[in-house]
Amino acid sequence: MAINTTMQVQIGTVPLIQGGSTDPIDFTDRTLGLSIDQQVDVNVIGRGTCRITLLNKDGALTPNGGGTYSNFDWFAQGVFVSAITDTGGATERTVVFNGLVIDFDLVDDGVYSTVTITAVDALTVGGKSTPPTITAGTRFFTQLRDTCFSTSFGSLFMPLLGGPDYAFPVFNLTFQGFTCVNSTSITMNTYADLWQTIVAPTANDVIWAGEIQGSPAVGYKTLYLYNSIPVTNTRDLPWRTDFVFNPSESVSGTDLPFKADGFQQAFNNDTLVTEATIKGNYSGAVSVTSTAATVNTYGSRTVAFTDTFLADSTAVSNMATKLTNRYSTSRFTPVSLSLSASLVKAECDDAAKTRWETLLSITFGIWQKATITWAGSGAATQTADCVIKGRRIDATPQDVTVTLTLGNWIDNHAFILDTDKLDTNRLG
Repeated sequence: MAINTTMQVQIGTVPLIQGGSTDPIDFTDRTLGLSIDQQVDVNVIGRGTCRITLLNKDGALTPNGGGTYSNFDWFAQGVFVSAITDTGGATERTVVFNGLVIDFDLVDDGVYSTVTITAVDALTVGGKSTPPTITAGTRFFTQLRDTCFSTSFGSLFMPLLGGPDYAFPVFNLTFQGFTCVNSTSITMNTYADLWQTIVAPTANDVIWAGEIQGSPAVGYKTLYLYNSIPVTNTRDLPWRTDFVFNPSESVSGTDLPFKADGFQQAFNNDTLVTEATIKGNYSGAVSVTSTAATVNTYGSRTVAFTDTFLADSTAVSNMATKLTNRYSTSRFTPVSLSLSASLVKAECDDAAKTRWETLLSITFGIWQKATITWAGSGAATQTADCVIKGRRIDATPQDVTVTLTLGNWIDNHAFILDTDKLDTNRLG
């Protein structure tokens, strides 16, 4: 058999299959194309955007035009994009993108018409709300993070999407706890400032929006899930998938193929850190700057996080040193590769179906290890371990193309027992 893939586009309330009370409207048959861009990184709140172009030749989508959706309140809706896969039998559904509508663009020349819907992830929308003051105190990082993403903490307003209430539950992809301290109260302008300035750098976290779900047990409350991989930036085993990518002529088993013309390498100099300045909010706090040995080679490439809730000078120093240890080496590394549903269908064994579905997942396709083997023109075959930092998914009714953004794996994870090698992979 072969792995078949199609995309489903729904707009409205949370789907029944994701725990909602009613299904949203299925716009798949009107979808001419869509583009999803999701990017994440250490100490940066991830961001996701989706643009969907819908056929409107019959005028059904034209506001005030008298058609089926002429009075539809687009800006109160969620966007739910899924991949439907099969190998000739039962189908599987994978959540590719969930977000909220922020733009509606009608193009109509009187003969032909399209509508382009733009949606962004829930954290982007929620981040515009104004948070209350964080009072002085001592707490575990998980308490700090969960409080700062809690609707009960302050005025974090979100669309209900059919539910009576909403919440921001966290999906911990690794369980890391440590003590945080702030000796003075802190007030930020927006939740986005709070998450980006304090929460993420306090734990060197990787954070991005996940699925939007319903919760039947509590009256179909809308749940805006987000994902967190703090401290180690390494997924715990239950949520870890190691992808293997090979040229299409060398694919077997669970391996995935990539396009020869869609593979790129580059130096990672844009992400070098040769100096890191960190400061906590503990009593008598001072800034600590760690300087890498390579500062005299590459010059000063500085990052500064001076509003963290790290507990003491030791924690501050360790964080600064961690950043310069991890990111101070210039490397020529894979930065991008692309593959498509048609290539997967043509080249992959059925055994690769689960890997392909995982790669498409909004929760499990990002920040995973990817081992890539290739041979350049006139060069020996090489293999590199990378981390998936993001993906762009471009889909039409004919095909789905996935372009991955890659970083260096050694720099972006902590030592994994029985997997990594001493003197090769980092312990911190």
